[in-house]
Amino acid sequence: MRKRELPDLSDPAIMRLILRLALPSVAGLSINAINQVVDAFFVSHYALSAMAGVTLSIPCFMLVGAIGHGLGLTASTEIGRALGRGNSYDAPRAASLALGLAVIFGIVVAILITLFHGPILYALGASGNVFDEAAIYMRILGACSVLVLLQIVCDFIAIGEGNSRFSMYTLIGSFGLNMTLDPILIFGFDMGIAGAAWATVISQVAALCAYIYYFHKRLGRVHPSLSALRQLNWSKAFYPFAKLGIPASTTTILASVCFAILMQAATMYGTEDELAGLAISLRIVLLAILPIIGFCLGAQPIMSYAAGAGNQRRFDEVFKGIILYCAGFSLSCALVSFLFGDVLISAFVDDADLVKFGSHLLDILAIQIAFVGIYQPIISRFQAANNARCAAMISMAPQGYIQIPLALLLPMTMGFNGIVAAPALAAGLTTLLAIFLTFSGTRSLPIKELSS
Repeated sequence: MRKRELPDLSDPAIMRLILRLALPSVAGLSINAINQVVDAFFVSHYALSAMAGVTLSIPCFMLVGAIGHGLGLTASTEIGRALGRGNSYDAPRAASLALGLAVIFGIVVAILITLFHGPILYALGASGNVFDEAAIYMRILGACSVLVLLQIVCDFIAIGEGNSRFSMYTLIGSFGLNMTLDPILIFGFDMGIAGAAWATVISQVAALCAYIYYFHKRLGRVHPSLSALRQLNWSKAFYPFAKLGIPASTTTILASVCFAILMQAATMYGTEDELAGLAISLRIVLLAILPIIGFCLGAQPIMSYAAGAGNQRRFDEVFKGIILYCAGFSLSCALVSFLFGDVLISAFVDDADLVKFGSHLLDILAIQIAFVGIYQPIISRFQAANNARCAAMISMAPQGYIQIPLALLLPMTMGFNGIVAAPALAAGLTTLLAIFLTFSGTRSLPIKELSS
């Protein structure tokens, strides 16, 4: 891919540009979701205790993803805004700083997970075979946290400069390798859950090799380097990472805490089989939600570019296009989950009672899927406009300050049904909040942005 083939972020054909940037990002994150579903498929056929162990490990790795999401989202937003201003220096500096911070945080996280994975799993309610399986999985992936963070940040850099297609190709290649290695290592070499973890690590190494080639050959607009780090004005460089990155990371951290609460409730109110059924249902929900997030991430650089250029009209037109596609997709997925939940669950297990139970959970979780396509584009809108306060208020709600109280209270009154009712109700309330904040102001961009 040559640099001249990269899309023009100021292209007047807005809908065509949105699709050109967003669809590869959708494909990339969809591949990520499918990757997790495939992992769940192979692990669940190895042992249900292994499936439950992987599920209990999720909150910990959501914390790792939280750091990467905060760093990557800030870098992507700053890259788009810098390109919109015509500034050719700030973009590589933001990318370089994000990569440097990813290495530092990755080393710290790897040490913490290695030392404290046992107490973390006990706090989540793991015991017996589930604890043993989860401990193996966490030790391997935790030690490789640097790889996870670097891959996330690299994906965001490519998307931020408008090259979501390369991100897609990289994720597809990584997925293909992981899918090939999973059965070989899990069953062929009889490594069990350790094989699933090592398949993930090897695929991440391959993805990073692709990005090393990408940056070394200067295939994109942004070229991170050590020299760009040396040119940083450190007092100003960290400000956007604090303003946008900390709320974005906090959102995922809250989601991790909320997920941990739900998993603890699941171990309290359900059996090992029911926990496995919940894990499968949540993987299917993820399969519907990640493409929406991917669409927003892929199209957000167009909004960020318009914000950097101070073009309110273009900014609003791009937002309308994003929310139109996302809302339509989420409603369609919700309908499929509600009507054909038993078919989806039966792809993972053949136990009739477990299929019926998982289908029932999907009936409730379909509500969550329907609302994500409305509030997620609004979050991207506020992030692109550099309105960190409103973006944080919405993004921290569905899996944070709205869902956490529900996750604590509803299982006590509704039992296992309360575990999935909490995210569904939280998504609905978040949508109402997002709509209110959207229409409470007269413009999206700050006054100073329009005058620049």
